[in-house]
Amino acid sequence: MAVFDKILKHGESIIKDELVLDYEYLPKIIKYRENEQAHIATCIKPLFEGRQGKNLFITGSSGIGKTAAIRSIIQELEEKGLDDQVTPIYINCWKKDTPYKIALEICDQINYKFVQNRNTDELLKEITKILNKKTAALFFDEIDKLEDHSILYSLLEDIYKKSIFLITNDREFLSNLDNRIRSRLTPEKLEFRPYNYNEVLGIFKQRVEYAFYPNAIDKETIDLLAKKTYELEDLRIGLFLLKEAATQAENSSSKIISLDHANNAIKKLSTFKSNSSDNLEIEKKQILSLVKNNPNTTITDLHKLYQESGGEKAYRTFFRYIEELEQNGLVSKEIPKEGSGRSTIVKYGKKLTDF
Repeated sequence: MAVFDKILKHGESIIKDELVLDYEYLPKIIKYRENEQAHIATCIKPLFEGRQGKNLFITGSSGIGKTAAIRSIIQELEEKGLDDQVTPIYINCWKKDTPYKIALEICDQINYKFVQNRNTDELLKEITKILNKKTAALFFDEIDKLEDHSILYSLLEDIYKKSIFLITNDREFLSNLDNRIRSRLTPEKLEFRPYNYNEVLGIFKQRVEYAFYPNAIDKETIDLLAKKTYELEDLRIGLFLLKEAATQAENSSSKIISLDHANNAIKKLSTFKSNSSDNLEIEKKQILSLVKNNPNTTITDLHKLYQESGGEKAYRTFFRYIEELEQNGLVSKEIPKEGSGRSTIVKYGKKLTDF
């Protein structure tokens, strides 16, 4: 049995560079984030003059380019040799969620090797000695995942010339900080707005050019995937859709990514899992989008629409997700004063994010 006869031969792949479809891929130009990057650079600028830098609190929902903008700034510092003057430190607090883990990570990034049998305070003393020889820009991504904020106090107190950047989806994070930390931090604030549809489309066209061979996907298919990504306001979802649609096409021995492939990819969204500390799981984002596009609809009818669009969760689970969205201030439930059955309707509402 010729199992592989229908599979595309070597050299006939639609995908030219699969890495471009990875959210971690960093384009040379971060489209539509030039103003935000300029603000970040302005905060760092005084460090090059031997002065104290500015601290910055960066917020915005997931998948809209916050981390990419930061990584691009760090990459430029390193490529231009500017890290000889300003030491960039990037910490993902989702992965390094305690002061000790952060201290170890900083030691690793500044190439300090004598960490064995040293506690957090001892490591911070060595870090301070090294960073105080120059200036430092410290980026704490997913800062809301940090279990103990005391390390921020130590860095603010002991490092002479620095800029500290706190990046989070949680707009209320600063209000939960200890007053002693907040008063020393006094950050400026920078909010990343969600991409609009034309921006999503522009990013898609850039990725398509790099990732696929010419004419592998038509405008109508790109438009469909861009529209879905815009509705869910998460670029990571869009990149998953692009990659999944291409995989669907290759699995069917097609050299063109069609609307059918795109729609099949959309149906698989419930299987997509993000490694980031998103405030909402992908499933809940789809439900939120459903509420947004079907205002004042009963929960029962919303569940039917959800199932028709490929959702697999039972009504009880669906109802629980609606309640969680309500707790986050993203939707509201209401029982009409009049009307047959007085069925609970769901309204789209904004509170904690830009959805």
